[in-house]
Amino acid sequence: MPAPSSFTILGTGGGPMLNPLGWQPAHLVMNGESPVLVDCGEGAMGQLRRAGIDFRAVDQIFLTHHHFDHIGSLFACLGLNMMVQRKTPLTIYGPPGTRAIVDGLIAACDVPQAIGFGVKGQTLPHPRDFVEVVELTDGARVELGEMVVTACENTHYRPESELGTPGPVSLSLRFDLPGRGIVFTGDTGPCAAVEELAQGVDLLVSEMMDLDMTMGRVRAANPQMPEEAIAKIRAHLSGHHLSPEDVGDLAARVGAAHIVATHFAPGCATPETAGDYAARIAARFGGRVSIGRDLGSY
Repeated sequence: MPAPSSFTILGTGGGPMLNPLGWQPAHLVMNGESPVLVDCGEGAMGQLRRAGIDFRAVDQIFLTHHHFDHIGSLFACLGLNMMVQRKTPLTIYGPPGTRAIVDGLIAACDVPQAIGFGVKGQTLPHPRDFVEVVELTDGARVELGEMVVTACENTHYRPESELGTPGPVSLSLRFDLPGRGIVFTGDTGPCAAVEELAQGVDLLVSEMMDLDMTMGRVRAANPQMPEEAIAKIRAHLSGHHLSPEDVGDLAARVGAAHIVATHFAPGCATPETAGDYAARIAARFGGRVSIGRDLGSY
């Protein structure tokens, strides 16, 4: 089991294309001996087991946003807890829209819950009986024993000038634990609010995007894609994600002790190129630099 106050990356891959070198985004924060799941991308349930965590021990899940690579295993989480007859509450925190998503997944559990194991007189608990949803907005604060979680809206969905207005919300999260502060950027572009959230943090876990490499792979895989569509993909990737240099600048400005990069598109931060990306970050940041790996604890 990971150590108290540790942050474990369960999946370093970033979607929507699957990365053969890493499962999709899911992470584990240890609140003392209690595991807290942060995002729930494809493979999260199996990666919890590989990290030494029984999924039934997870009582809280935090979602940063609602792209499929970050929520793909949420249905499996609900269904598996139903099948093992979970009795204790499971609370899912996330930005506005989380309740609608979870309600839909709970409704999808109706058929397998009714089937059960085919044993007469046996009734499985339904996720609607043990799942609670709490929607978070910018500035939200959640106290879980000795851990305090603080959220801020970031620029993954829209520019800073539009933050705080009606529209979809993507969150960055800070976990303050005894003797240690951890910030997970989630998916974001450069963002002053994230810098404020992360001031003085011990561990900064940040997404990282290699724009030129990723666009090259998009073009190679889609030779017939119109230039207009290519331009839209590039605009999203360039404005709504962080380059290695952006990651280094962020870590330096907030005074982090340790930066860990994650959320890699296929082809990014392979064993052969990880050192080059670390060097690009280190050129902007004088602290400790790590390129994340699946099941790595920090």
